[in-house]
Amino acid sequence: MILTADRVITGDGATVLEYDGAAAAVAIDDASGVILQTGTEEELKQAYGGRVKAYSGCTLLPGLVDLHVHISAWGDKPFGYAGSDFVHALITLRNARNAFRTGVTTIRSVADKNGLVAGLVWAAENGVLDEPIPRVIPCGNGICMTGGHGSEFPDGGDIADGPWELRKRIRKNIADGAQWIKLLTSRREFIPEFTTEELEAAVDECHRRNRKVAVHSGVPVTIQQCIDAGVDTIEHGTFLSEKQAQQMIEKGIAWVPTVMVYSTLAEEGDKKGVKNAYSDSRDAYRDHLKEYHDMGVFIGAGTDVPVDIHGVNTYLELEYMVKYGLTPLEAIRVGTSNGAKILGLSDVTGTIAEGLAADLIAVEGNPAEDITALRKVCAVFRDGTPVFRSGGPVSVSDGPAAAG
Repeated sequence: MILTADRVITGDGATVLEYDGAAAAVAIDDASGVILQTGTEEELKQAYGGRVKAYSGCTLLPGLVDLHVHISAWGDKPFGYAGSDFVHALITLRNARNAFRTGVTTIRSVADKNGLVAGLVWAAENGVLDEPIPRVIPCGNGICMTGGHGSEFPDGGDIADGPWELRKRIRKNIADGAQWIKLLTSRREFIPEFTTEELEAAVDECHRRNRKVAVHSGVPVTIQQCIDAGVDTIEHGTFLSEKQAQQMIEKGIAWVPTVMVYSTLAEEGDKKGVKNAYSDSRDAYRDHLKEYHDMGVFIGAGTDVPVDIHGVNTYLELEYMVKYGLTPLEAIRVGTSNGAKILGLSDVTGTIAEGLAADLIAVEGNPAEDITALRKVCAVFRDGTPVFRSGGPVSVSDGPAAAG
């Protein structure tokens, strides 16, 4: 199969394939769902032949990667007789599939009901599901201290106090299928929850078991504890300082700022003419996101919202990153190849390159010039298989037989 469009954005933050007077194209191996080659439509027709799907007026780019999603959010579980794990699992399946609607093909699901998302991944990998879902990286339940952030949600936080309780809980989450571990160590108060000793033990246990650890941390004191302990990603990191940003670069710690959720909440206050509890967070991102990005902090996209029927709004996270200073191509890299690299999936997905999975989206317009074009998803492919179509512009034809 060959997909064509006006242009191809590869996801590396710089490359846009456009050919004067000719459509840009991606050839996909139908059997494996792997990208064979990029080039002009005519070049790939001559080389491979077969069916051609043309997306006129559109751009092809890698599927988006969202590193901070809750696809089995606690609030999604119904009350009463319907509030069973069975119903919750059906809702989780719907939430995962709805991510395709907004062009998201890879998800790291953080702080979900233990075992549920990992079970969904198992079902997808073992032929139980009749339709594809995105690539899902389960973290299991979030782990917090007694009374810490996360403990307020029903089924929301696994309580662990002390280094050995943390190690035990991490081992249980891994046994239940967690591929990453999620810790929570602060609310908005400038007071740490887990101690340094606890965080160091948790990181040691994760790395000893070949797992990476993501930590919810927004304020300077807990950010510093996370950096010192050597976590893999800092989630939110709202009031990250320049000195801490430099330390993250030196230690290879990635930042998942979740700009969108704080900014939209702050804007609710703006509409009323008042500063609310999220205004200072929004201002911190606005003032420092580009600065830290340009310093070299490795940034991934995450939305931190429960997934409703509209899917995952990763496109909005990237819009805010552009609003706060990144170029559209830089934001797209954050939302594609950076996310894949953070997850250890750079050899699988995240860019449009020979030998990688054809996790692709077609959007109307040119997001390299106008990032809001990511809202107009025409089609989504996972491993070369069509998984969503909006009814946007597409034509299908057969190319010539493969040469030679």
